[in-house]
Amino acid sequence: MSALNALVVVVKNLVLRANRIGILLYLVGLSTVLTYPKLARRVYVDENAFLLGSTEKIFNAADANVASGYADALEGVWSERSTSETTVKRLEWITSALDARGFESYYASTTFDANKSSDEGGGERRMMMNVHAIARAARGDGRESIALVTPLGKLDPRAEAATVGVALRVFEVVGRAPWLAKDLIWLCIDAETGEIESTMDWLKTYHSFESRSVDGGFERAGTIQQAFVFSAPHGAEVSMMRVKIEGWNGAYPNQDIYTMFKRVAESTSGLRVSFDEDAGGGLDNSFAGSLKSVWRFMWRAITGVPTGAHAAFKAHSIDAISIEARSSDDKRLRTYRGTDAYAALGQTLELSLRSCNNLLELLHHSCFYYIMLGSDKFLGIAEYIAPQVVLLVSLVLPVARLTTFGAGNFSESAAETRTSHNWFRAVSEFTIVLALSASLGGICIHLSDAGLSRSLVTLIVLALCPVFGFVFCSIAKRGESTTMPRTSKIDGIVILSQEDWVAVKVINMAWVIATMSACTFFNFPLALLTTAALAPLCLLSAPVQSETFRRASTVALCALPILWIFAVSRFAESSPMDALGLLAEHHSHWRTFALPVVFGIIVPTLLLSARVVSSASARRKQKST
Repeated sequence: MSALNALVVVVKNLVLRANRIGILLYLVGLSTVLTYPKLARRVYVDENAFLLGSTEKIFNAADANVASGYADALEGVWSERSTSETTVKRLEWITSALDARGFESYYASTTFDANKSSDEGGGERRMMMNVHAIARAARGDGRESIALVTPLGKLDPRAEAATVGVALRVFEVVGRAPWLAKDLIWLCIDAETGEIESTMDWLKTYHSFESRSVDGGFERAGTIQQAFVFSAPHGAEVSMMRVKIEGWNGAYPNQDIYTMFKRVAESTSGLRVSFDEDAGGGLDNSFAGSLKSVWRFMWRAITGVPTGAHAAFKAHSIDAISIEARSSDDKRLRTYRGTDAYAALGQTLELSLRSCNNLLELLHHSCFYYIMLGSDKFLGIAEYIAPQVVLLVSLVLPVARLTTFGAGNFSESAAETRTSHNWFRAVSEFTIVLALSASLGGICIHLSDAGLSRSLVTLIVLALCPVFGFVFCSIAKRGESTTMPRTSKIDGIVILSQEDWVAVKVINMAWVIATMSACTFFNFPLALLTTAALAPLCLLSAPVQSETFRRASTVALCALPILWIFAVSRFAESSPMDALGLLAEHHSHWRTFALPVVFGIIVPTLLLSARVVSSASARRKQKST
């Protein structure tokens, strides 16, 4: 026997045992997730052009005192009437301070409806004003720039004053440095309406050809290459730096911008860097702690909701992160207060900006596909993708088996065989189920947009699911063949006709394989969670001989969405009653992938699996007669 023939025999035997192998591979795929902590590598800076550690910081104690003075001055700028008026007054103070120091300053204002939920559309109108300043590089050609962003209107007034005080002094020090080779932009955004929305509005103006016609003038610097969004929620007190990197639907910046900032923060001031509000998770290196860190990181990507203003830059292909200076009661962390805090923050920002200033090109050495295990370890795509590949392969073999050999027992002694499927009917049912699922998703969005509460949206959509399922199964049963599959022979080749449910099951699994393979490269955590939930349905769904078990299986399939909602809500620490309403809100506001996945993949797979289980199997009817 030749090697090729031997390979054919091996593949044939694997395909014939596809159901058992598929279940085994599914269990192996789930178990592979447990290897993540062992496969993780320590983070490192891959971009040598940052020249980390090669320069001395110039932000000193005197600059910290100046920053503290700025914060004290800004604390006196506020309004008793509203936060909006306070923000406007502070932006005007910042503009005056920049003009007094000889920097270019510009503002872009937008009038918007502050009460968008008003049915008459006559809500309070107010002006959103974003201010930006430019420090032209002494040694640059004006083609590139770095951005420092500070949000106003969302923090405590004292904390906001400290944020602006640090940022203004860093902008002065770095902006006048003789080594500056890229233009430096300082952007103060009116974050009361949403820091992401305000930043997007400013970036749209910045990249518009009509930017010079904006009221108040609007000048550009060079192309923005990197950006840092800075805030100090606890004012002049800092123990750690919280970093946010998630953009829309789990999009991340180049990993080097995070690792560079981490190196700068820890080496300059000894500040711990974490992805959480406290550093506890980042300091827990146990196996359970690592798995918990993986889940928290992946969950933020699954929701698809951007976590800060840095996401607006990522939408324009600009590497950016959000930085929050936080205080902690953890005794393992060193806490800076007063002018020491201003010095630590100022030096961290200065050296981060200077590292980006050293770059000659965009960040490209490191990767955009990664999963963090705390702040110190990560998984590259080569490590984390293995479970998803195994889960998808567990579905490929049964598809090959049903397509090639059908659902019956294959006889080795039989002549050459071919299978015949009713593909037209299966594709028709698949099209119907997609249309019904899309309609259900559209209803969910419209109910949310109409102002209904999250819990009411969830209850209505869940109540409609059985109705849509009954409608689909009623349509599917019409014209379904109830006779035994026929076997014919043509030119010595045996043609095995398959029951209608076989083609439906093949298309169901093929749909999951195709969509989840594509989703893997856009939002891996969402693809992994969805595949892990749907693969058992695809593998185990088949007509049940007993009428009692058939009804029980159908009821179990109907109950699965509710069980999934409770399980996911438990991990997300949210109310199960708000699940679908929250999902619709996120999609309407952020265009997240989660809702299309639910109503474009999960619901169709459930309905098609129920269709297979409740199929009028010809063999079952033959036995009953």
